Amino acid sequence: MAIHTLGQRNNTTPHIQVDTTWQRWNGSFFSNIKTGLTASAGKFLEFNTQVKRYTILVNGTDRYAYDGTTVTTLTDAPATNLYTVDDYRLYALIGTELKCSALGSITDWTTADDADSLTLVSAKGTGTALTSYNDVVIAWTEQSMHVLYGNDPYDFYINDPIDGGCISDRSVIEHRGKLYFLDFGAYKVYTGGKPIEMSQKIKTYLDDINLTYKSKCVAGKQGKYIYLSIPYGSSATENNLTLEYDTELDVWHPHSVGYSDFVTIGEHLYGTDSAEIIWEVNSGTDDGNGTEEGTPIAWSHITGAWNNGTSKRKVISELYMTLDLPIGSTFLIHYSTTVDADDFTLLYTATPSATEQNLRVQIPTSILQNIDWYRLKFSGTGPFELFFLEEHSRVKSR
Repeated sequence: MAIHTLGQRNNTTPHIQVDTTWQRWNGSFFSNIKTGLTASAGKFLEFNTQVKRYTILVNGTDRYAYDGTTVTTLTDAPATNLYTVDDYRLYALIGTELKCSALGSITDWTTADDADSLTLVSAKGTGTALTSYNDVVIAWTEQSMHVLYGNDPYDFYINDPIDGGCISDRSVIEHRGKLYFLDFGAYKVYTGGKPIEMSQKIKTYLDDINLTYKSKCVAGKQGKYIYLSIPYGSSATENNLTLEYDTELDVWHPHSVGYSDFVTIGEHLYGTDSAEIIWEVNSGTDDGNGTEEGTPIAWSHITGAWNNGTSKRKVISELYMTLDLPIGSTFLIHYSTTVDADDFTLLYTATPSATEQNLRVQIPTSILQNIDWYRLKFSGTGPFELFFLEEHSRVKSR
């Protein structure tokens, strides 16, 4: 079994293409919508008219629309998986041709002076990504970016190409009014004008993407976070590293897990991996099917070496934390007085609670005394959130 694409309908119902079948979640299990598809990665879109809501699946070969009851074949729609929706039109990018459907139609791609086709002039290569953003449609090649202005063939206008491209359609994501996408060795943000690189802190990871599989790079979002999953390393054939970006603090965190696609439904982010399990990201549990459903996920985090800004030796006496450790989860604190050795010793085991809790950890006088530095290792299973951490210490006189 292979899950090629994740999507949703009306921000409530998960949809997937698994192997050669389009399925939707019916509240208890995934039921079939359409069989006999080509087994390849694609894209789900939502298209609304005054009377119907369509969920559209395209995968480079198949083009179908589902209105909640009936599946319609989009016979005249271009055979590509690069699609987007803007102002009651479907747009498709095939090669360097940007095509659009007639206004309000998903089936009419031929009516003169309504449906249209435009060439990406001076495009540097063939099309690699397509999206709509802030009342424009944006198309990329690997080396150039093209912005389409206007709403119909009478006022369509494509600007001069912008240097820099996008290497994966699935890496494109809008988050809180900004558009993010992956170029060669750089994750960029666009709000108009020239895109800006904002990934210098993770450049070592982006420079080591296996470019043979670059089209598999995928982004998802939840709350203030963006998640970029990549095939990291020369031997990677699937996404095996996910880079979490805090858009408020401008901080990146790498996670040794890979996702092949994401979908956000409400406040929840779901991802599927190469093992064909569907996860609810940040839930702390496996959201897959079968015996693994709901199993608490084991996790850990190791801090850097803390010296409190002084070379003098110090005594660590207490740790104060505010955290959320739900019933059924576990949380352990370990310590080490080395910089990088795997020599952690258990310090404290927390007790779960139905509500958030303030935790005071008193450090025994036999440990963390007269030290130059120390590290903490947090580990556990299941959902957990740490909101606040403060230490009480004193510096020893020489």
